[in-house]
Amino acid sequence: MKSELKERGQVTFPEHTGERIYMVPFTKAQGLPKEYARWQPTVDAMLADIHTDGPIYLMVDQGEVSPNKSHRRPRPHIDGNWIPEKNCHSTGSGSGGHKTKRGSLYDEAVILASDVSASCAYVGEFNGEFGEGGDCSHLDLSGLNRVQLQAGRAYSGNVTMIHESLPVNFTAKRTLVRLNVPHIAI
Repeated sequence: MKSELKERGQVTFPEHTGERIYMVPFTKAQGLPKEYARWQPTVDAMLADIHTDGPIYLMVDQGEVSPNKSHRRPRPHIDGNWIPEKNCHSTGSGSGGHKTKRGSLYDEAVILASDVSASCAYVGEFNGEFGEGGDCSHLDLSGLNRVQLQAGRAYSGNVTMIHESLPVNFTAKRTLVRLNVPHIAI
């Protein structure tokens, strides 16, 4: 399998208010629902060269992170495909999620951006099965290129992009925005 990553460009974020949004569907043409309009400039920057008429799913997590703690999932993992009818992600492995209609992972871009550098991705070819919930901590990642994701930059990956949240060494108010864009390769 392959874990892919592409840097997309610069993004800005609205004020930190502790907001959390989970997988709200929208289309690029219509934009975000009115109640999430403050996120539109961020989303527009993240989707700058993405062309799709299909649904896109928005996740926002604004949280306060303590020193030596991670904001989100602290071990290597994949998110997998978003399955709206099940309201969950799928790793396609049958473990820790539901299989897609095709029974395996399909093209879907996962686009990430944060205002604090506190995550990394592993890029390259790897072998092995995903664990529960897309866990990859048991895989040998030594042959992959570890890329620190920079604050204020958007990155896209495929659904088998292995990534993890890293601890910060200071108290931080962190915003993470993720877009799942089905049927689009990075």
